[in-house]
Amino acid sequence: MADTHTSGAPICDVDFYDDVNIQNPVDAYHKMLSLGSVVWLPKNKLHAICGFEELTTSLRNHRVFQSGKGVSINEEINPFLVGSTLNSDPPRHDETRAITFSPLTPRSLKDVKDRIENEAQKLAETMTNAGEFDAASDLAPYLPLTIVRDLVGLGEHGSNNMLDWGAATFELMGDPRERRDAALANMKKLRAFLDDPETLGALKPDGWANRATLGGIAHGLAPDKAVELMRDYIAPSLDTTISAIGYAMLLFAKHPDQWQKLRADRSLIANAIEEVVRLNTPIKAFSRYVAEDIKAYGVQLKADTRVLMVFGAANRDAHKFPDPDRFDIERKVRGHVGFGHGVHACLGMHLARLEISCLLNALADRIEQFELSGPVVSSVNSSIHSFASVPIRVA
Repeated sequence: MADTHTSGAPICDVDFYDDVNIQNPVDAYHKMLSLGSVVWLPKNKLHAICGFEELTTSLRNHRVFQSGKGVSINEEINPFLVGSTLNSDPPRHDETRAITFSPLTPRSLKDVKDRIENEAQKLAETMTNAGEFDAASDLAPYLPLTIVRDLVGLGEHGSNNMLDWGAATFELMGDPRERRDAALANMKKLRAFLDDPETLGALKPDGWANRATLGGIAHGLAPDKAVELMRDYIAPSLDTTISAIGYAMLLFAKHPDQWQKLRADRSLIANAIEEVVRLNTPIKAFSRYVAEDIKAYGVQLKADTRVLMVFGAANRDAHKFPDPDRFDIERKVRGHVGFGHGVHACLGMHLARLEISCLLNALADRIEQFELSGPVVSSVNSSIHSFASVPIRVA
């Protein structure tokens, strides 16, 4: 029988934020799940909700499990985060999300679909002609950096720093340890950018950031509060899509039968994307503030503490997804939490799906098979699961 914490939760000796688990968290997910749907992580001093049903139920209970005090596990960092839609609760969350989600609806994205498709075709042609490329550094960032960065329209300085600011934001939502100072320095640069009165004047007039800021002001927000809305596009719009594309290439290289299924039946692309995102779960975990004492799933959680919502573990829960480590583009994957869940479902998930769909379709037109041509190297970020290098040879 597993040891338990005084809360009633099984004790799990996983250090969720050590380099091994950051680079490959799957073993940690399974170790947590093997002990229970809610576990105590003494090395991180956190309860972790990892079972699928328990996690999704908790994410819908934003009265108790709150985002409005920030979703970092570090209380020193949360004041830097509060103000974005991710770090808010209803009703404010619903008001600001309505503003920033406007250009990201499926209807609105029809206006940029042709542009994304054209760039995807050119990129696929370039990669095919090269014969070998790095899916993590050459392929995955191209569409987000070429198109999305332009659509957000932060101006030259903001656009050039989006990746660094996004990575720093995700680092500080977890425990970056020896990377903390560098991440905090970048977070302070983002803060300076948002506070600079010249920032608004440098925004692309028809860009999403400018539209969101003006929309916030029109809805009665003070300018210094409205400018916070552009943060909704800085962290989520690049890193998570880049992560998913790199992981997709790795999976298809390891499972050529799945690539052949997709090439033969393009109607499988949409479901294949969901399966890739389930297995990858780009954002491994965020925390929630526990607003009141609650007994949840046999575990006593105390008010004024934090609990880790482990999306990656929930997506590997065999009770929801039988044989959860198997890559199957025909799996019934509906309901996965790779794009979050509930009111905080990923703001840019429709854009990510569109980008990945266009890219997979363009690659499938040209490439019969992917092969790994060298060692895969993981990136190190406390919240994002991604790769620094996925060397690919094509046939």
